[in-house]
Amino acid sequence: MRRFHVLITDDEELAILGLEEGIDWEALDVEKVCKCHSKDTAMRMLERYPIDIMITDIEMPNGSGLELIRWVREHCPGIHVVFYTGHADFSYAQEALRLGADDYLLKPVPYEELTEILRRMIRKIRIEEKTVDFSELAEDCTEGTPEGLVEQVKKMIAENLSVGSLQRDELAAMVHVSPGHLSRVFRKETGESLSDYILKKRIAVAKQLLAKTNLPITGITQRVGISYSSYFTKIFKEQTGMTPQEYRQSRR
Repeated sequence: MRRFHVLITDDEELAILGLEEGIDWEALDVEKVCKCHSKDTAMRMLERYPIDIMITDIEMPNGSGLELIRWVREHCPGIHVVFYTGHADFSYAQEALRLGADDYLLKPVPYEELTEILRRMIRKIRIEEKTVDFSELAEDCTEGTPEGLVEQVKKMIAENLSVGSLQRDELAAMVHVSPGHLSRVFRKETGESLSDYILKKRIAVAKQLLAKTNLPITGITQRVGISYSSYFTKIFKEQTGMTPQEYRQSRR
């Protein structure tokens, strides 16, 4: 599965260190966290490295984060941006959002909230990329048939389990059919609803991870795209009759 590159821009080394240590980057499928301390350095790094997401402070010497966002929108329009600021003045947020920033936070940065923002952004990137991939695939494959449509959707589900909620409307948009049509075809071809299939797929993958790895329950929860361990435990027990811990012990 594709992994991501993040650039953190802040003139305060302690702020960068806090973000580096306060976020579980591995759980977000982030392979590399780059860092720099000024607008000019950020621009050079964005030109040189394949950055997916930039996290930037607004207030910096020798050029503000707003100037950096303007440059990004002109030269690297595909990069997603989160900014933070020590000023509660909403005009900063309004300007950054107008320039195309995806979200903003006030200092001190709440790490849980930033993690959730990053998770949403990564999910959005994955969906955008899958939409492009499957649009190209539709030109030379069997998506015109019900069987081809179902196989295509199953492949998309398998490749996107970890990105969180898989919405019927998003899946339908990727394969260029209406949500209602997708639901009807999927049920007719498989004998089960799309949501039931996705849930069973999550549980099946979770079983494999519980039996064959030493990943903690929280890590497995994230791998199968469920936000909270308590909810994962609840639905796992409903589906298997055992808690995740009991299932792991029974397979050891």
